[in-house]
Amino acid sequence: MKNISKKRVAYILYILFVAIFGFYARLWWIHNIPTQQVFDFETYQEIATNIFQHKGHSFGGEPIAFQGMAYPMTLGYLYRWMGSNDIMIAKTFNVVLSTLTYIISFFIFARLTNKLWVLATAFTVVALLPNYIAYTNVVGTEVLSAFLFSVVILLQLYPFDKRLHYPLLGLFIGITALAKPFFMAYPVVAAAALWLREKDVKKTAVYFAALFAVMVLVIAPWTYRNYQKFGRFIPVSYNSGYVFYLNNNENNSTGGWMPIKDMYATEEFRKQVDEILEHGQRSEKLAHELDPLFKAEAKKWILENPGKFLKLGFLRVKGTFFSGAWDIDSWTMNELREKQEWWDKVAFERNKNLFRGFSDMMIHLMSSFGLAYVFFNIKSALISLFNKKTLLGNHLIIPTVNIGFFLAIYFIFEGQARYNFPLLFLLAISAVLCIERIHRGFANTGNTPQV
Repeated sequence: MKNISKKRVAYILYILFVAIFGFYARLWWIHNIPTQQVFDFETYQEIATNIFQHKGHSFGGEPIAFQGMAYPMTLGYLYRWMGSNDIMIAKTFNVVLSTLTYIISFFIFARLTNKLWVLATAFTVVALLPNYIAYTNVVGTEVLSAFLFSVVILLQLYPFDKRLHYPLLGLFIGITALAKPFFMAYPVVAAAALWLREKDVKKTAVYFAALFAVMVLVIAPWTYRNYQKFGRFIPVSYNSGYVFYLNNNENNSTGGWMPIKDMYATEEFRKQVDEILEHGQRSEKLAHELDPLFKAEAKKWILENPGKFLKLGFLRVKGTFFSGAWDIDSWTMNELREKQEWWDKVAFERNKNLFRGFSDMMIHLMSSFGLAYVFFNIKSALISLFNKKTLLGNHLIIPTVNIGFFLAIYFIFEGQARYNFPLLFLLAISAVLCIERIHRGFANTGNTPQV
């Protein structure tokens, strides 16, 4: 008993140490690693500043709904509360959210495994993962999205009175959809997870209906605002068609985003786009009229070129999960090199390359073992989906259904390294569970790998 007690105490102390160190690492990063907010991140800061200055959710003096509104609006009202739009407020807010994410992850992992070493390993990875630390430096939706997604998963794993549980989960799904619009499809994912776990038709139907209804109520005010501003039905944002076509057109060879000027377009289609963009005088972020036009062209091209679409989809998945951590250099520490004195150049490059190499290795390992765990489970999930007698455990359902959902979205629309961010905590536990399964297989057969 004394040995067990000592192990428990040591385990608790270890978890507390990792949690505190993870928080400190995030604080250290935002105060010591300089970065410039570029592209989407610069846009978020401008929108948040406009909200802070009582100019509404606007960009360039015009209303905007190009991306999810949850992050810039939350940040804008936080700026008002703090009385300043100092970017360090945004970074500190990210530190708080990121810390809450790995704390929530601990409780998620506790429902997916009863093995302490698996739980401790996955928690350590999430708390100290370079991506999760580095992105606290960025004024972007990544940190908020990961936090909201972790809450959505947590609520599915810790059910309580459905009169409160269902509306609360629907509320967080709605908020997450306002940050990442593709989450409007998430009630289907949550219902599928419940069905795989309980196989209760009536309960699953009520669950889906409640989640969907509450989600719609959450996003409805923003949808109404968009109708007032743009004169048409835009549930959350109007960039889905834009993203859809730029990633799926005849000139795309990478599966990723490309400038409008480089996309394939017939003379008539190019003329329509140029007129909407006023021949380069209007920002594409404000051109909501492009959305239905691009969406129609994307669907047409995919139907005519299914083979090329599949190739681009594969490239998008590869770009999201197997491109390493180049995004850390580009977005979270892009001013660091400029701050170095000339005599520190060699040491700086060596240390930066070491950090980048470690970060790349972590992402590749998590993606390899994490996705392998999902693929191992696909057969069981498909059988269970159509067999009322086969129930699955949360350790299989949660990673497989949720990672599968993100894979489908990225395969169809767009993929790049930073898009794996909301999934990293699930990839961490999936990877460790996969390693645990492999280890258990060797232990059960009495075999050990030969060198």
